[in-house]
Amino acid sequence: MTGSAFAQSSKEATKTDQPTKDSPAVKVWREFMNLPIEKRKEFGGKLLRIQNMFNQKRIFDALAMIDEVDAIFKDHPATLNIKGACYVEIRAFDKAMVIFNRILKIAPDNLNVQFNLAEVDFVTKRWESAHNRFEKLLTGMGENNMGMLRLCEFKLLLCKIKTNREKEAESLAEKYDEWDDSPFYYYSRAALLYNQDRKIDAEKMLRNARFVWRNKNILSPWQDTLIEFGYIRSFYGGDIVPDSKNNGE
Repeated sequence: MTGSAFAQSSKEATKTDQPTKDSPAVKVWREFMNLPIEKRKEFGGKLLRIQNMFNQKRIFDALAMIDEVDAIFKDHPATLNIKGACYVEIRAFDKAMVIFNRILKIAPDNLNVQFNLAEVDFVTKRWESAHNRFEKLLTGMGENNMGMLRLCEFKLLLCKIKTNREKEAESLAEKYDEWDDSPFYYYSRAALLYNQDRKIDAEKMLRNARFVWRNKNILSPWQDTLIEFGYIRSFYGGDIVPDSKNNGE
């Protein structure tokens, strides 16, 4: 798995977004806040370690430590989300979907979970469903999370290519120029070039992206997305499995 799932940060988790009075999250929030402060700090510290393990692709270590966190407070939305993200990484998509849908019953506005549900559709090549999820997700996102916003727009563009919405994809690619604070300009154009069977030009565009964006951590989710989509080969080997443009729901 190339790893584009988002695990909720420990800062978000320990903050525990205060729900509205009638929100399904009220009970969970109150129970968590009733824990002794020492337990809440221990929870946050361990969740930070889990997040770091996830980022380092130490997925099974992260899953093992989630059991320790659950011993402090079981089924916190943040813990469930990172557990679901781990399942996406190891391609246990059915387990991931069950967890993400559980979280949405508690916190229906959780953007990380909405992203992960769209991501599961994306990596399992349910293009129409992924398109609709990313499109809906983008309506609720603000510029304060620009990295996630641009990546979602890129994934939406790829879904448009797969669902015969090429004109819409081309229009979306024109939304930002090369001065944008994200690699969107380069990767969106590379995707369109690949779709036109202009592989050499597409690879040149990706080289330009690597020249401008020297931080591999920034480029990693974009590169991973192209691998999942099937345009480029994983560094870990393996053949890209082709699929039809309209594969999926």
